[in-house]
Amino acid sequence: MGRGPCCDKNGVKKGPWTPEEDDKLTTYIQLQGPGNWRSLPKNAGLQRCGKSCRLRWTNYLRPDIKRGKFSFEEEETIIQLHSILGNRWSAIAARLPGRTDNEIKNYWNTHIRKRLLRNGIDPVTHAHLLDLSSILSSALCNPSSLISLSTLVGNTQALLDPDILRLSSILSSMKQENSDLFCAANTRKPASQLTVTKPCYPDIIITT
Repeated sequence: MGRGPCCDKNGVKKGPWTPEEDDKLTTYIQLQGPGNWRSLPKNAGLQRCGKSCRLRWTNYLRPDIKRGKFSFEEEETIIQLHSILGNRWSAIAARLPGRTDNEIKNYWNTHIRKRLLRNGIDPVTHAHLLDLSSILSSALCNPSSLISLSTLVGNTQALLDPDILRLSSILSSMKQENSDLFCAANTRKPASQLTVTKPCYPDIIITT
């Protein structure tokens, strides 16, 4: 059986908290402690549900909440913890004194995630993103340096990436075309007259 509702919804107040309600909740917890959140609203004289009281205290009224901007050290700690814990914001907050899980989640989505993307890092896997357009452009400018998929990726997980598979197919096709043109250009020529013909590749557009 699932857990029942934390309170009777009839007569429960919703919406923004008032300063008077904040004072009642703060005073009660300072004197009695949080105790049971289900019974706290009635004991504190509040027409709120237990969950609302818990979130209000945890995210806004706790005296140990750290205010202000996140420091560079805090950002780095969040990134490191996220690479291990993923989106487990409560677990991350437990290792970052003074910061709430909701605050960390919002800061991740509005700042850190964008920062990682700007730096070419996947915010989910924390792996470096492949710039397929740059790789292909480099290969077109220097056909002799065409590289294989095994050079591009260092683990088998990347083989499942559709972008990498598409790039591999294009590079393989280019390598074969380069080889065919080389053979055609040098067929029936003395060794002293062998030349390497640089192929002209059509424009290739990669959408990511």
